Amino acid sequence: MEATAAFARQTGEPCSACHMQSYGPYLTPYGRLFKLNAFTAGHAAKLPDIVNAFSFQTIGSFTHTQEDQPGGAGSGFSGNNNATNDWNAIYYTGRVTDKIGAYLQLNFNPQVTENISLAMAEIRYADHTDLAGSNLIYGISANNGPTMSDTWMTVPEWMYPYNTSQLAPQPTAQPLMMQLMGFTAGSSAYAMWDNHVYVEAGAYTSMASNMANGLGVFSRSNPLIDGGAPYYRVFLQHITGPHVLMVGIYGMQANIYPQYNKSFGTNSVTDWNVDSNYMYMLDDDNMLMFMARWTRDQYTNSALGNAEDSVFAEIAGSRQTRIAGGGVHRIAGNARQYVTNMMIMGMYTFRQTYTLTFSYNRTGGSGDRVLYQPAPISGSRNGLPNSENFQVQFDYVPFGKGESPLDPYLNLRLSLQYTAWTVFNGAANNYDGYGRNAAANNTLFLVGNLMW
Repeated sequence: MEATAAFARQTGEPCSACHMQSYGPYLTPYGRLFKLNAFTAGHAAKLPDIVNAFSFQTIGSFTHTQEDQPGGAGSGFSGNNNATNDWNAIYYTGRVTDKIGAYLQLNFNPQVTENISLAMAEIRYADHTDLAGSNLIYGISANNGPTMSDTWMTVPEWMYPYNTSQLAPQPTAQPLMMQLMGFTAGSSAYAMWDNHVYVEAGAYTSMASNMANGLGVFSRSNPLIDGGAPYYRVFLQHITGPHVLMVGIYGMQANIYPQYNKSFGTNSVTDWNVDSNYMYMLDDDNMLMFMARWTRDQYTNSALGNAEDSVFAEIAGSRQTRIAGGGVHRIAGNARQYVTNMMIMGMYTFRQTYTLTFSYNRTGGSGDRVLYQPAPISGSRNGLPNSENFQVQFDYVPFGKGESPLDPYLNLRLSLQYTAWTVFNGAANNYDGYGRNAAANNTLFLVGNLMW
């Protein structure tokens, strides 16, 4: 959840009240309660009601990779040293009624994807009651991606790094829920008891292709959910003075059509995650945070594509292998496979203004020479999904603490990020089968986020 200017105007609080680092998406205990209560708290309304809920954002960046990308980093971009306006966004966030709130983000992507897209959408209802002598917050969330409703930074929608270059190579293998963000629609019911025990359950389905096209989020590379996919989230949190600790699990089970095509048949995938987050507020000026997450996706592959199918044949770069004696192609080489992902992150923030972050990210899994084939830059020479990187990031957020006359009308975050790849798509050297090494994708990324 970004620290939109509309939230600050509604609550009368600076961005730092809800967000560690004064910008987001990391929530303080107060910020988590604000979200659980459907974004409805506060009646400051610094602007007329009709416009108070609107905010605007623009993001620009510069990307440098250790080696050029032959053919260009993207359509219309050179092989290296690219500056871009990543996106511009309109937000509608905050209270709709006393018990209903909204978080809506419409992106205008002028350069990289060149489209208009509904990036995030959540409408939630919340209320209170008493259970066993303690407060129970309960509600319903309707949104466009699993984990959109969550309040912790260990889930795909909100996890670090919150900005990633769209013009730097990224590994092929990704956990299921990272592939579903913004491409699905669903709802869930949730409850938080005694600010200690949280339970959520719901289901998601994929948008129809026409709807996804209209919202600017359709892509053949994304899976299409067959029917509904159940989703769950459970965590325990404990707050003692300056210490905040959370330990939880979340996951999903889905039958999916590969490449958004129902003619292939379905694969079955079970995604489950274990996560933990610890925050320590040393004093008003110094904050520490540590996060860890482990994900495992287990696939049962039975989907097949017909070589005569015109929709199948037109998919650029589709990974397939012929089954002897017919025109049918297998989407994956193995009947069963798995993908794992682990991330560990540590962060230090000084005066809610300066932040230094270190992280380690590793993806692994079973080999599959059909899913992971050689190809320049994006391919895998040995058919393995393994990737590993170390990342360091420095952030500067000058506003958002209630000390500037620009609060609550403007906020800014400037970031400098460096990613070092030790393994990429299965190997350290010649990983793609065309001579490229993992270190060639090491990336220096400068990004500015302006919110008003």
